[in-house]
Amino acid sequence: MERYDFAVLKGDETVAAARSVALPDPSAVWSRVAELARNVVEPGCRIRVTNEAGEMVVLVGIAAARLPAQVTSAPQNAG
Repeated sequence: MERYDFAVLKGDETVAAARSVALPDPSAVWSRVAELARNVVEPGCRIRVTNEAGEMVVLVGIAAARLPAQVTSAPQNAG
C-alpha cells in the first residue's frame, strides 16, 4: 500500500491537508480527490496529490475534480 499526501490549495496557500493516506492502489487516489472536491466551498482552489517519493501525481482544479460525478449522473441521450 502506498501513502499519499493530499492538499487543497488556494493560490500558494494550503487551506486543508491530509498526510500519509494509505491507499490500496494508485487508482484509488481519484475517489479521494472527488471526495475532497465535494467538500471544498472556496472558489479557485486546486487539489494536489504527492506520492511517498514527493512526486506530484495529481494537480486538478476543484471544478474539474467535480466533473466526473456530474457527467456520470447526467441523463442518457434518448437519440
